[in-house]
Amino acid sequence: MTLEMLDTMGIPYAILPDTDNEARAVLEKMKVKAQELQQPVALVVRKNTFASYDKQTKDDGCSQLTLKREEALEIVLDEIADDDVVVATTGMISREIYECRERNNQGHAQDFLTVGSMGHCSQIAMGIALSNRQKRVYCIDGDGAVIMHMGSLAIVGQYKGGNLIHIVVNNGKHDSVGGQPTVGFDIDIPAVAKACGYQEVVRVDSEDGIRQEMSRLRELGAPVLLEIYVLAGSRPDLGRPTSTPVRNKKGFMNFLQP
Repeated sequence: MTLEMLDTMGIPYAILPDTDNEARAVLEKMKVKAQELQQPVALVVRKNTFASYDKQTKDDGCSQLTLKREEALEIVLDEIADDDVVVATTGMISREIYECRERNNQGHAQDFLTVGSMGHCSQIAMGIALSNRQKRVYCIDGDGAVIMHMGSLAIVGQYKGGNLIHIVVNNGKHDSVGGQPTVGFDIDIPAVAKACGYQEVVRVDSEDGIRQEMSRLRELGAPVLLEIYVLAGSRPDLGRPTSTPVRNKKGFMNFLQP
């Protein structure tokens, strides 16, 4: 798909070789091409071209965390009723939700996986909540996605429908694209949400905290945000959804029918 997209956009590209000398030659060639054409060029890197690297991370004050994101999502989904709606942000969160459903022999119809639309999850969720007032809608977001479109918090904060619960799973990393740090642990996402009009905001980092607060928040009937602190990282064997986005959309639309 990547190569087809580059062809469609007319962007010259080369696939990076996996040996040093060949890679240097290709880099030099593409540098010259970019200068000659006065336009961007692309280097496509195959999976496993680079050796693994142990990330060097500073102590961000969250070394006491024990809950993994996949574990937290499993707990969250367990607290969501079968007739509730789930809108999940792109990347690892959607992948882990999909695998959780598979593992528990559940269907996927109630889940809208926001594939390739980082930061738009909360606005999609609010649109669904607006047009389906009889259903409770859970937006399961990530710290990087929230920060990318932080203005969305102001819009959700003014929604008075009472059927939207915003959950932010915060691991302080862009896990889906390499684990680069976000400022998720450096800023106070619940405080930002509170300033934007959310009636109730809370942060948890344990199973008991998740279950207690989800039970409480869903009954408030007002804009609410639950931030869950979790460890960074994911399983190396984590799969991807096997159903297509179109199939996901159609199943979800059928689920929303009265």
